[in-house]
Amino acid sequence: MSKTQNALERNINALTSKPKTKRKSKPKSEPVKYTKSKDAKLFPYATFPYRLEDRKENKVCWFECLEHATKYIERYKLQPIKEYRLQVKV
Repeated sequence: MSKTQNALERNINALTSKPKTKRKSKPKSEPVKYTKSKDAKLFPYATFPYRLEDRKENKVCWFECLEHATKYIERYKLQPIKEYRLQVKV
């Protein structure tokens, strides 16, 4: 066989065979940490009892439920204490 034929067969085998790589699993994320607050001045909106201080971008966000706050924290990969502070109104 010629070199071209051998190269063609190797390329065809490489394209048709399944790769033998394993999937990477997602690392388990830490549970979201929050504190309780009685200070009504920090919660100007009655329907948003969760307050998040994003120290990474220097802003404050309010959420209706813990799931929404968790989704925000995971999306932006924030670390507790250092990059965010989550409070819930009591």
